[in-house]
Amino acid sequence: MMGVPGWAQVDLEYQPRSRNANGSWREGVKPKPVAGPSVELISVLADFQEPASSDHFPQSVKLKFFLEDPHAVYVTVRELDYQTYYWLDKVQPADPWSPGFQNTFSWPSQPVLQQLTPKVDLYDLGVLVRLDAESPSSLERVAPALLFHQDAPSVVTGYFFTFKTGEDARLFATIRQESTGQEMDSQTFRRKRAGRPFTIHWEAKEADPGPYILTLSGFSLSTNQTLSQEIHFYHQPAVNP
Repeated sequence: MMGVPGWAQVDLEYQPRSRNANGSWREGVKPKPVAGPSVELISVLADFQEPASSDHFPQSVKLKFFLEDPHAVYVTVRELDYQTYYWLDKVQPADPWSPGFQNTFSWPSQPVLQQLTPKVDLYDLGVLVRLDAESPSSLERVAPALLFHQDAPSVVTGYFFTFKTGEDARLFATIRQESTGQEMDSQTFRRKRAGRPFTIHWEAKEADPGPYILTLSGFSLSTNQTLSQEIHFYHQPAVNP
């Protein structure tokens, strides 16, 4: 079997990339990361999957998100479950991020995503748009992202929050409306395996626009260590209000 040419391997390495119409970013395959925090937030995506051909990866990838107010924005795109260690971050958009739902970033798939082995599909990827702080924290402020390749939906009806834990854990999740404290949803996870991603789905069709808080709490099944994380996000259902 022929190996991957050396120049191709180098081109897949995590490195700066740019295109005038898109801005600049860093993208490529990173070394296997060390173990993350006890609870790690991987991705917060709107509940939307645009149909795509199973034969080939779309020519470009797009993400879009809403900002209620001006914020420093830190975008990370990675696999929901590590296979190739694909990573994209350090995004500097061609047009500055600003309040509203017009915040869009797109990048070509040919240089990296189409070359990965094993093959990666579009929705094997997760997106995390952190606000005001780049590093992981027990209190995260995020903007849920739409991930697509051609056309975004007109309405956001729900969300996928993907996490993983450093130890086997029992967890309890609640979503509350920030202004009233009203509980919108709750879910219990009796056992989540260490290092394995899991996703909390919130159906938000009946939820009013505004800020919400997802609280994830629980304990390690081996040490009884308390685990907790709080995710603050804004629900904006109309993509083009």
